[in-house]
Amino acid sequence: MELARVFESSSSSSDEELGDLLVVVDRVKVFRDRRNPFEIYSEAEFRDRYRFYKDTVRHIITLIEDNIAPMTLRNCSLSPADQLLIALRFYATGNYHRITV
Repeated sequence: MELARVFESSSSSSDEELGDLLVVVDRVKVFRDRRNPFEIYSEAEFRDRYRFYKDTVRHIITLIEDNIAPMTLRNCSLSPADQLLIALRFYATGNYHRITV
């Protein structure tokens, strides 16, 4: 059935015909593995990447985590630590991407 025919007149289309047009597509959710930057980077690499020491970032997280924690556990939202590290990374470089030379 053509889509144009459905919209020709509302009296000629039935609920069954409209129901045939509705297609439900189940998307497969793909979650990336989020590695812990506190574990994978040395102190020097961490400071180079985020411009703060690990202990300083941990302290900042304890200060703000109640304000930026996700409101629900239904989705795979970012943790307060991940949110802070993303912001610090952007502030440090002005970019979301790491450019290596």
